[in-house]
Amino acid sequence: MAALLLVQPPIAALTEELTDRDITNALNLANNAEATRARFHAPYIIPLDEAIVERLEVITEFRRFVLAAEEQLQLGNWMLGRGGFDQKGRTLKDLLKPFAGQASIRARLRFHPHNSYVTLPAFDIMLGDPTLAAQQAIRTPHIVPASGDRNTRDFIAGATIEMTFDARSIQDRALPVRIVSEGRELARVTVDFSRLQ
Repeated sequence: MAALLLVQPPIAALTEELTDRDITNALNLANNAEATRARFHAPYIIPLDEAIVERLEVITEFRRFVLAAEEQLQLGNWMLGRGGFDQKGRTLKDLLKPFAGQASIRARLRFHPHNSYVTLPAFDIMLGDPTLAAQQAIRTPHIVPASGDRNTRDFIAGATIEMTFDARSIQDRALPVRIVSEGRELARVTVDFSRLQ
């Protein structure tokens, strides 16, 4: 299950520190036509032939800024989505400060319907060989409410797993990404970070 993430000529190297120019470019992208935005996001979404992995993607600091601006525009927060301030006087840069200098790998998982998990199984996303240390792990279960039957209970139908890494440790190189559950490797793919911004 190996693949190499390839895109057309590189836009830029992996952003390790977001500059004011990067922020302007990110805002311009977020405010652009849907087709342009789709072309930008496409290289960050990693094709993977594994039933349990619904979606695997890379979220660099630059892309996180684009995604956040897009989200604000969809919510009707035009000022914030175009580089202005929110009601508390904060900019997107202020709101995204906790993610400065970081890049994430995010996996959206879906579990087989016969697995009615009531607690989230152990899943990890490993980056690099040797494996780089993750700065943060966010594991969010997707809970399906129980039916009206008293004998049923809520169960976990899937999850979103996001592991965050120091962008400086990734550098501009191709690295393996592995999805692991309870010590067993479920999927492996190689991502060329030099082709992402």
